[in-house]
Amino acid sequence: MTQKTSTFRRRAGGAVAAMALALAASVAGALPASAHTQVTPSAPEPGSTVTTGPVTVAVTATDPILESGHKGIVVKGPDDEELYYGDGCATVTNGGTLSSDVTLGEPGEYTVIWTLVAEDGHQQSSDDFEPFTFTWQPDAGEKTAPGYTEAPVCGEDAPETAPGSADESESGDTDAKDDTAESAAPDATAEGDAPAPLTENDDEWHDIGWLIAAAGIVFLAAALVVLISVRRKMLADDDETEDAPADDAAGTSTPEPTSPEPDDPDERDDNSSTGRSDGGTTPSA
Repeated sequence: MTQKTSTFRRRAGGAVAAMALALAASVAGALPASAHTQVTPSAPEPGSTVTTGPVTVAVTATDPILESGHKGIVVKGPDDEELYYGDGCATVTNGGTLSSDVTLGEPGEYTVIWTLVAEDGHQQSSDDFEPFTFTWQPDAGEKTAPGYTEAPVCGEDAPETAPGSADESESGDTDAKDDTAESAAPDATAEGDAPAPLTENDDEWHDIGWLIAAAGIVFLAAALVVLISVRRKMLADDDETEDAPADDAAGTSTPEPTSPEPDDPDERDDNSSTGRSDGGTTPSA
């Protein structure tokens, strides 16, 4: 094998190794992105029964929650009714807990609906996880609130309340609004105006980013396959080059030298006479 071929093979091997490392890095970079922040209920305990209000509802994330990101909590119920409670605002505590105090309505099972943006920039919501439910069974004298016909959004005007609300519910709603206004005040002081919710364009850009990352991984994988194929072909060519001189040497033999035949008849006669004069005896007359 020539020095030039050996150098070329080393360079090709280095290129294959570099491509493999790049592919591994791309896959490793994509894995954390796919493992989004996990969020678990923290209050009240899922499936438990709550008897006093207002009810503190909270979820805890494995990664810090962005204070400036779109966030909110509302409670839906009771049972299968399309009524919503709370004002949609929520407070971040300890970096990773999102909570809100909510005054509920009639007894029954309620479902917590929440949304947040974690440190990785991905928006998470209750739709991505198992339903977070609990039972509201108020003690005597506990105040209740009328439900909204639509989910309220923090910082926006409250939707219409459900028709036919009782006087007790209206009283409870007034207190609930006062409580939620107080709980929302620290957020307004610390963050100013309520952050605008994420739009569909944000999700579209997120999806485009995933598509670009996937296309990059496919491209790197294809390039790696091509490099491996080229390297194998080079190795096969080198083996054929090394075997060729040995085959030529084995099939080639050196012919024995032969004396040239003189073309002129006179020269043949002279040579014959010379041979007789040198090697034999001349008969006497």
